[in-house]
Amino acid sequence: MTTIQTVRQRNHRKRLISWVITYVCIFAGFLILIYWQAQKVNTQSLPNGQLQVTVSKDKYTVGDTVVYTVSNGLANDITLIDNCPREPLYVYQWQSGQWLRIHDTAKLTSCAGQPKQITIASGSSVTKNYATWSKLFAKPGIYRIVAFANNYTDLPYVDFQVVAPPAAAPAPQIIYKPVYTPIYIPSPTPTPTPTPTTTTTTTRPPGDD
Repeated sequence: MTTIQTVRQRNHRKRLISWVITYVCIFAGFLILIYWQAQKVNTQSLPNGQLQVTVSKDKYTVGDTVVYTVSNGLANDITLIDNCPREPLYVYQWQSGQWLRIHDTAKLTSCAGQPKQITIASGSSVTKNYATWSKLFAKPGIYRIVAFANNYTDLPYVDFQVVAPPAAAPAPQIIYKPVYTPIYIPSPTPTPTPTPTTTTTTTRPPGDD
């Protein structure tokens, strides 16, 4: 083997090793970049515990105000988004064999001063109502309220029923029945008619003297 061939083989091995080192460095740099970017993302571990939604009654009458409570049994605080003038939480109604989401819009004046985010501390609860969104439950049926909170994968919900108001009792019927009260008019006592007295005059025949 000549010196020139030996030199070429050495150069070829060097180039091969260089390419391998280059690809290894690129791959390692790519992994480091991914790890670095992942560390920059604000990831949080899923909380332990339970988030619960309840209502004040299992059965409401049309016209009643639905009152709900969100209880935070998690180890960390949670945040609910207030979409006023849209209804709070998610509201569904059971229609035609499926859950359909329904909406209502409140007056803008009712949203004045309300925070856009409601924070519920761990172990605490928040109670609110749908007085401003009364049209949501204007019809009898089965309803569902679903809560969505940040950093919580489950969707806690509660079902309840809205029934029609009881029918008003019919007004008592007054029957007027004439009552006849007999009036007794005393009849006058008849005055006895005097019997005429008959006077008999005896005439003696002449010559009886």
